Amino acid sequence: MEECISCTSIQELEALLDRMQTYIDKPDTFTFDRQKANKEKEAMARKREEEGKRKRFEQRMMRKAKREGLPPEHYLKIGSEVPSVEMIVKLKSMPKEERLAAWKASHSQHCMNFHLEKDGCRRDRACAFLHVEARDKRKFDERDEVAG
Repeated sequence: MEECISCTSIQELEALLDRMQTYIDKPDTFTFDRQKANKEKEAMARKREEEGKRKRFEQRMMRKAKREGLPPEHYLKIGSEVPSVEMIVKLKSMPKEERLAAWKASHSQHCMNFHLEKDGCRRDRACAFLHVEARDKRKFDERDEVAG
C-alpha cells in the first residue's frame, strides 16, 4: 500500500499494478525483502510516536485554554489556517529570517518544509506538523462549506 501511495504518476501506478498481477499469476517470482519490511516497521513506529506527540500537544493546548476560561479549541486554531498558493509564492521570495517570522505568525501548525522546500518534508508521514496542500482560490475543495 505504501508503494501505491508514493506513486507520483499514472505510469508508476500501472507498473506497480502489473508487478502485483505478475505476483498473483506466478507466486514463485515474489521474494520477501526483509530489509524493506524492517524499514517499514521502523517508519510506522516513528509515525505512531509523532502522532502521539501531536495528540499530546492538542490535549495540552485544550487544558491550557480550559484553565484560562477560553473555548477548548482556542489555541488549536492559532496557526492552523491552511496557507494559500499566493502566500507560499510570497514566502518563497522572502529572506529566510522574515520567512520564518511570517510563517510562525499565521501557519505555525503546518510544516514549513512541506510547503517551502524544493523536495518537501524529509520526515514525510512521520512529521508532527500538518501536511496539507496549499489552497488555491480557483479550486473547489470538497471539505469547504458552501453557503446556499
